[in-house]
Amino acid sequence: MYRKAGPPRTGLRLWGGKGKAGKPYEFGNKVSVAVSSRGGWFVGAKSFTGNPYDGHTLAEQMKQVGQLIGDKVREVHVDMGYRGHDYTGNATVHVDKRQRGRTSKALWKRMKRRAAVEPSIGHLKNEHRLERNRLKGVAGDAINAILSAAAMNFQKLLRACEHELVAEIRALLDRLLHKSTFTGFLIDLPTA
Repeated sequence: MYRKAGPPRTGLRLWGGKGKAGKPYEFGNKVSVAVSSRGGWFVGAKSFTGNPYDGHTLAEQMKQVGQLIGDKVREVHVDMGYRGHDYTGNATVHVDKRQRGRTSKALWKRMKRRAAVEPSIGHLKNEHRLERNRLKGVAGDAINAILSAAAMNFQKLLRACEHELVAEIRALLDRLLHKSTFTGFLIDLPTA
C-alpha cells in the first residue's frame, strides 16, 4: 500500500500497483457510466468509493438512469465484469461473452456494440477531467463524474448544432453590415 504525505481524504483510497509503467498505483474511486445505444449520449454517471465489484454497482446505476430518463430502458449490455450482478429490474441484462454460441446474430451485434463505450470513457478521462478529481470528498467525486458526462454531452450537442449556429451568425452579420445606416440596438430597461 502506498500513501502520499498528509492525511488521506474522505472517499479516496489507494491500492497496489496496476502493472503499467506510467501508473504505478491508482486512487480508488470507481465511476460507472450509462451510455445510450444510439448516438452514444451519457444518460448516467455514478461514483462509487473504494473498489466495489462491477456487478454490485449495476442496480444503483440503473436506479440513477431510471430517475433521469424514466422507465425507457429495455436492454442493458455490460461487460464480463458484471457476471453475478445485483440488478432485478424490468430491463434485460446481457453480459458479454467471448464466443457467440447460441446467441442470435442481432443480439450478438448489439452486444459487440457495447465495445464502442470504451473510447468514450477514454475521452471522459483525458478531455473532460475524469482522470484527476480536484473536488474534495465523496460528494466531490460524485459531482466530478456527473459534470464530466454532462460536458461530453454538451460537446456533442454543440458539434451537432455548429452548422446551424454559424449560418445564423453569418445571416445576422450580413443584415447588420449591409444596412445603409445602422441605428443601434434599442434596449428597454425596467424602471425601479
